[in-house]
Amino acid sequence: MINIINDSDMIFLHSTESYLKSIGTPLPSTPQEKLYIMQNARDVLYSDNVARAPRIAAYIMQSNIDEDDKAKALFKAFCEKSKDPVFIQLLMQYLAPRNNQDENGIIGAILTKIMTKLLEDEKVVTSTKVVEKKSDKSTKVEQTVEVNPDKYKHIYEAIQCLLGNLASIIATRCGNITVPEAMSIAACIVMNNDDTVKEVIESDLPISAQIFDILNNPTNVIKAALNLNKADYTKLTTNQSNFIETLKKWVYEKLNVLPTYTAEQLITAAYGSLRPDTSMKLIQLKDCGTQYSNLLMVAKQIINN
Repeated sequence: MINIINDSDMIFLHSTESYLKSIGTPLPSTPQEKLYIMQNARDVLYSDNVARAPRIAAYIMQSNIDEDDKAKALFKAFCEKSKDPVFIQLLMQYLAPRNNQDENGIIGAILTKIMTKLLEDEKVVTSTKVVEKKSDKSTKVEQTVEVNPDKYKHIYEAIQCLLGNLASIIATRCGNITVPEAMSIAACIVMNNDDTVKEVIESDLPISAQIFDILNNPTNVIKAALNLNKADYTKLTTNQSNFIETLKKWVYEKLNVLPTYTAEQLITAAYGSLRPDTSMKLIQLKDCGTQYSNLLMVAKQIINN
């Protein structure tokens, strides 16, 4: 999916109020007229926004929000708009007739990210003062109160609609994870970018890398897996260790069945150079063994260490 952001896409940053100001519309004095103008402006703005949403979502999901100010601002705007059921309703109405798998996937992924952030941001931390009778000493006990998830039911229902089928497939294949857990994995997979493998590992769920077979083109995931650094994965849970073992075998299998020239191109593209030193990488292609004879031959030819 093309994820180039144009200057005109910055209209996505507008709220209804700022949009009205930008087009020079004065608000009338009566509440009825003000409501009418606000609703019409909102509908015009949202209709414009939903058409840009898949491209903007792709840009956000493939950017480092901590370093990219534009992506950070767009994500914040997407979060604010998603709180409004009207925006989500118009977004789903826009996506439905198009029935574009890539668009549905990226919107499902960003809505999952948005809902996670909204629920995290709205956690309420309360502190209770407890006094010990014998010593008259007091301590504070903090308690986190989760926000009612029904507040964002409209977002969750949209995610279910967009990722539900994929999540069901994942839940069935894995067999030992819940549907919500499968939904989060589905969101990771449809991103199909540099963060996909990392986020699946961080999920710490009992799954195998064979779930990546769902992707029509897993090239991005293979490249991402090859670029995992060994130093980042020294302390692992049992689930994470098991997943990484399956990931290694999955990468070996995918590369082994490729024509020699194609495998060479993919590996070189992943490392960004010919004859790379991969000694610090988590996956060592030269360790694949003779059962992956095609890959082993390629790895010996092009890897330096």
